[in-house]
Amino acid sequence: MERKLQQRLVGILVLAAFALLVAPVLLDGEGRIPEKITHIPPEPVRPDLSHIQTKPIVADVASGEAEPVEPELPVEQSAPEAETAGSNRVEPVVAAATVTPPSVQQAVSSSVGTQLWSVQVASFKDSAKAVALKDRLRSEGFNTYVREKLLSDDSLFTQVFVGPVETKQEADNLKAQVKAGVQLQGLVVRFRDR
Repeated sequence: MERKLQQRLVGILVLAAFALLVAPVLLDGEGRIPEKITHIPPEPVRPDLSHIQTKPIVADVASGEAEPVEPELPVEQSAPEAETAGSNRVEPVVAAATVTPPSVQQAVSSSVGTQLWSVQVASFKDSAKAVALKDRLRSEGFNTYVREKLLSDDSLFTQVFVGPVETKQEADNLKAQVKAGVQLQGLVVRFRDR
């Protein structure tokens, strides 16, 4: 019986010694999760549009009905390029001036203090495709405009919108008309002046 008691005491002493050796390693605080230091990147550089001149739009107050005039947009010239299947070349994107049509500006000025709605039809990396869709929608009779958006990864997207209209219900109806007219599913968004 004494032999079993002696073996148990030796076992307890070995376990206690092992615990004394291992405990400081486990409890030194290195097992804590370190605080994450987040780095917020600086604000992206906006493209310089100061060299683009815009003409002010003056509405003739005496005539009562202002006739919409198409604004002149800057024309981008692109050289023809040979495309190959393995080409990973990245083309620089040239920012064109975003010009709001007179009818949109008149709608904004006539409804000061009210919330306007638009239908975002599409977003393109290629601004030529956006302008082509805008022209197609205009030929279908829709009031359209485009906006360029610079994303956080410095990529430039051109968004095509239809509108604006005064109520969300009108925007929903406009969305259905766009879907029926050009088979594109739109997204109803609030109109932003800039």
